[in-house]
Amino acid sequence: MLKILCTAEFDKEYIRILSEFADVRQRGFSVNQDFREMLTKEELISELQDADVFIVGYDKVTDDILRSAPDLKLILSVRDGPEENIDVKTCTKLGIPVLFSAGRCERVVPEHTMMMILASARPLIWANHALYSGMWSQETEAEDPDRYFSFYKRIDQSHEIYGKTLGLVGAGRNGLGLAKIALAFGMKIIAYDPYADRERLKEQGIELTDLMTVMSASDYVCMMARVSPETKGMIGKAELEAMKQDACLVNTGRAALVNTDALLEALHSGRIRAAIDVYDKEPVSRDDPFLKLDPERVLLSPHFAGCSVERITFQSKAAAENIGNYLKGIRNNHIYDQKVFDAPGFASRGGVLWGSDTSR
Repeated sequence: MLKILCTAEFDKEYIRILSEFADVRQRGFSVNQDFREMLTKEELISELQDADVFIVGYDKVTDDILRSAPDLKLILSVRDGPEENIDVKTCTKLGIPVLFSAGRCERVVPEHTMMMILASARPLIWANHALYSGMWSQETEAEDPDRYFSFYKRIDQSHEIYGKTLGLVGAGRNGLGLAKIALAFGMKIIAYDPYADRERLKEQGIELTDLMTVMSASDYVCMMARVSPETKGMIGKAELEAMKQDACLVNTGRAALVNTDALLEALHSGRIRAAIDVYDKEPVSRDDPFLKLDPERVLLSPHFAGCSVERITFQSKAAAENIGNYLKGIRNNHIYDQKVFDAPGFASRGGVLWGSDTSR
C-alpha cells in the first residue's frame, strides 16, 4: 500500500479519502495545527524514510532532507507557492515531481485585502474603539461635549471607494479575485503585470499599464505579485514618491516586494497611507517601527490574509485530486516543474507512481 506522510493542515474528510488507497500518517503541524509541534530536521528525515508521498505545508524541505529520503517519489504541497519552503530544483534533479494546491488563497486573500481597503477608507477600527471607550455615549455628550463632538469630526473624514482607482501590482489569481470584488464596488481597475494577457484583462474590466502609471494614478495600490528576483524590492523610493497624496499602499502579498525603509520614510512624511499584513520579520517585535506609526493612517494586521477554515478544505481537496490525477497519468499545470519528467532519476522516483492506478 502507498505510504503517505502528511505534515500539513488537512481536512479530515480528505484524509479519509486518501486512506482508501494509502496508509496516511499525520505528524508534526498536521496533528494539532500548532507550529510548536513542527518536526525538527532530524525528525522529518526519520519520518520520510519509508514514505512514498509527502504532503507538506510549511516544513523546510531542503536539499539534504530530500537526498536523505530514498523512497520519496512525490511531493504534494498544499501551498500555491511550493518554492517558498521546498528546494524544487533538487526535486527536479532527483526526479521527484512537486504538485501544488493552486488557488488555495484566491478567495480569502482578495476578501481580506478588500476588507483592509474598506477599513482604510472608513475608520472602522477607530470608530469601534470610540464606541467601546465611551467616546460616543450619552454620558460623554453631557460631561465632555468637546470630546463627544470630536468623534463626528473624525468620521466625517470617511471616504467612499466608489469611483476610486485600484491599482494591482500583479494580476494573477489573487489580483483578479480582488478586481472582481472591487468592480462590484464601482472601482476603476488598472494593473501592472508583464506576464498578463492584455486582451483577457480588458475583457474583465482591467486596464493593463506600466508600474509607474499604477503607482501615480491609483487611490489604492495593492501588492499581489509573487516574490522573484525580478519583483523583490520592486517598490522603492521612486515608486512611493509617485503615489498621490493620501493614496494607500496595501500589501497582503509579501513584505519583500516593498523596500521597507522607503515605505517607512514615505509614511513618516504623511504623504501616503498604508494597510499592511506582511512584514520583513514575523512575528514583529514589540518595538517594530510600523507599530509606532499613526494608526489613523496605517492599518496593520498580523499576516492572516490567507487564513480561513475554507482554505484548508480547498487545499485538501486540491491535494487529493492532484494525487488522484497523477496516479492516473494526467499531466496538468498543477505540477510545478514539468522538466521533472525528463530527469534521469524520474524512472525510479516519480515514474514509479505515474499512471500506476488507472482505476482511479
